[in-house]
Amino acid sequence: MIKIIVSLAMLLVGSIASSQNQSQSIQSQLDSVWKTDQEIRFKLIQLQQDGKMNSDEVKELAQQMKMQDSLNLKKVEIILQDGWPEDLNMQGNQTIFLVIQHADFQTQQKYLPVIEKAVQDNKTFPANLALLKDRMALREGKKQIYGSQIFIDSKTGKKYVQPLQDPENVDELRAEVGLPTMETYLQQSFQMNWSLDNYYKDLPEIEKLLEARKSAK
Repeated sequence: MIKIIVSLAMLLVGSIASSQNQSQSIQSQLDSVWKTDQEIRFKLIQLQQDGKMNSDEVKELAQQMKMQDSLNLKKVEIILQDGWPEDLNMQGNQTIFLVIQHADFQTQQKYLPVIEKAVQDNKTFPANLALLKDRMALREGKKQIYGSQIFIDSKTGKKYVQPLQDPENVDELRAEVGLPTMETYLQQSFQMNWSLDNYYKDLPEIEKLLEARKSAK
């Protein structure tokens, strides 16, 4: 009887150790994905801020980013085969979201329910789901809800808030998912000023630019 109890205890310890090793392996993979996802984007942001949006360097980095996003997606899809992992740190959970956020529309559709469940399980933030919904809405030709998506005119460098479903109440909608006000978000992230008057003033221009980009594809 004692031998059986000892054997069971050893099996339990072995199972726990195996689970911990697997979690550490997944976390390590996601740490690597995070690094590759963010490094290229930081470089692109810096070049954009330096007014080099149309440079060959930006075009080359954009191609590199597209290839890296594809590689990162393959890694995350393998990780998600058994469901969203347990016991990840904040960066690990955020990495999974970012890879899906940076994926193509079909992939976003596929994993939208996964992100929704992760929010319910407190594994990712409601704000992340809001960002994903904004990006998906614009890709479907709809207007965004939370004002997270910005368009930069490659010719002039001017930045625009892409069309909103409910501009008058956007700050209230953002607050519901834990996002800061448009004024704070735009100033901190894009060094842009926000006002409804300016949004409505720029709306015909941004709609024209978006239509031109759509026609060029």
